[in-house]
Amino acid sequence: MKIKFNENEKSIEIKDGLKKQYLLMNISLIFTLVNSVLFPLFVLDKKQMEWVGFILIILGIFSIVLLTYQILKKTASEKLNISEISSLNEKQVFGQKRFNLKLKNGKFRDLIEMKNESDIIKTKEMFENIGIKIS
Repeated sequence: MKIKFNENEKSIEIKDGLKKQYLLMNISLIFTLVNSVLFPLFVLDKKQMEWVGFILIILGIFSIVLLTYQILKKTASEKLNISEISSLNEKQVFGQKRFNLKLKNGKFRDLIEMKNESDIIKTKEMFENIGIKIS
């Protein structure tokens, strides 16, 4: 894991490529939303509109929900001040440990590169030394 604590600025720098991943995901969701609106209007006739249109409406709604969630609840910032971080959260998903940082503004920053136990132990020790609670 590429997490570094900068003592001078009292911040954490995370280099894991999450910013590019979120950008590509948001672009993909926007294209899906545009496709689900424009395709039924210009390509489908009335008979095809019944089933394919229904599927595209569901895809459009799903894209809107995911985009809203990404914008309102997630962040991909690579540099976070210690004063912005509320806690380090750990959860089990399909038997794997997943970690994220809960920020004081209500957003979450996923830590995606923590794969082995040594990274997990080092990260937990670093956050304990900084004074951020682990939950």
